[in-house]
Amino acid sequence: KSDPVSTRVFPLELGRQFPELRWPPETPAGPVTASLPRAHRAPRQDEAFRSAADRYLQNLPFGSQIGAAARANRVDGLLIASVVEAESSFQPDAVSPRGALGLMQLMPFHLDGVESPLDPATNLNLGARYLAGLERRFGGNLELALAAYHAGPTAVERWGGVPPYASTQLYVGLVLDRYREHRVSLEQQVAAADPS
Repeated sequence: KSDPVSTRVFPLELGRQFPELRWPPETPAGPVTASLPRAHRAPRQDEAFRSAADRYLQNLPFGSQIGAAARANRVDGLLIASVVEAESSFQPDAVSPRGALGLMQLMPFHLDGVESPLDPATNLNLGARYLAGLERRFGGNLELALAAYHAGPTAVERWGGVPPYASTQLYVGLVLDRYREHRVSLEQQVAAADPS
């Protein structure tokens, strides 16, 4: 189990990858000011954003299962959706040439003793748990966690960073691009729904 995470801290050091997501946002000096976006001013707004994120996930295939797996493992649901999109294109019965299975394309050794590895909820929960473990293993570095998810943690450790495999580098870029697209889309929906 991971340590409790504040609702104002994004897992996987997302603030490092996406400076606009930092809490509090970096300012030249002094405290957070009233000029910040509404989502950063009050917990009520944070709750509104989380609620909007849940609604956003519901519009994706397997969105409710993605949200449940993300909450259970303290990983951003939009990140899990981005991994699923890159791994299996939301196809729950996907099987890769190397034997990776399901929505999150887990290898058989991740599924030892699992009766229904292609069950979406099971596959998503195991994949989210694995990604959360990689995040802890690599000190919150999102790029390294994603590279380890694709190429294996020993490859990342052996190379001291993202391995120089073209497929892994493309994968990391693809997931980050999808994640950024989901975040921007969600933020636009929240802004459009804000009456002020």
